Amino acid sequence: MEPKRDLAIVLRAIPFEERHRIVSALTENSGLITALARNAVQSRRFGGALEPFSASEWHYTQRPGAELCSLSEAHIRRGYEGLRKDFEKLALASVFNELMLKMAPQGEPCPDLFRLHSNALAFLEESQKPGADLGLLNFYLAKLLQWNGHQPQLELCLVCGTGLDHLLENGSPETTLSCLPADAGWVCPGCRADQTRHVREQGGFQNSLLRVSPRAIRDFQWGLLLPIRKAAAIAQASKQEHQELFRFMEALFVFHVPGFDRQPLKGLRFIGVESNLQPTPTCQPQNLLPRA
Repeated sequence: MEPKRDLAIVLRAIPFEERHRIVSALTENSGLITALARNAVQSRRFGGALEPFSASEWHYTQRPGAELCSLSEAHIRRGYEGLRKDFEKLALASVFNELMLKMAPQGEPCPDLFRLHSNALAFLEESQKPGADLGLLNFYLAKLLQWNGHQPQLELCLVCGTGLDHLLENGSPETTLSCLPADAGWVCPGCRADQTRHVREQGGFQNSLLRVSPRAIRDFQWGLLLPIRKAAAIAQASKQEHQELFRFMEALFVFHVPGFDRQPLKGLRFIGVESNLQPTPTCQPQNLLPRA
């Protein structure tokens, strides 16, 4: 077994037996890995390097075909202690970790994901805003969709081709777009009545319709084009508008991203965000998203 080194951000750590820990981490060059840290409980051997969100240099080995690595050393680079001083920031950071546990590939290099995650944690820790920033969560989701190759094209109405810029310049503040997760797009108010009748009549998850403001869609596009810090600086949508955008983003992930399950993210309830998803029952779920 050849020793390996990699930068790692801890996503989850659980005790194992009496003295050990099993730690899942996002690494820069090996994606998602899970390691056994022997004698890590009630010991100063690893310092704070095994706490959630901690970024460290890991030294580990892995047998061919084994699911668990063996972690021998971890030298902390950044602890993100500031996240623990604000409960809502801590909860939002936990949501980021949940998403990485769902999305990150196992054993494959993913430097873009590693950079996204570390930048998001750093921005959240350094932010002067109290509490969780729902816009930041949506920017994070936009980057994940982009990385996965399932980013929607939201510049034009699916029916008439009206541009988003035109609606932003000429629409009233109450204007909303009818967003269709199945089509990864939206329909403008002028086309809404005739072109979305099938949504109301048929229903079902694949025909769900969600209302989102043009400002929130524009913020989503900034999230795709710009680093998270810059996107957050020019975001214009309100918190309520970003809550509506989150519903659309959540539906896009479930409908379009292979392997993304329909389990709601646990940390959402601590930041005041309601998921449209329900825990998956033993039978086949039906109509997980309510019709607007």
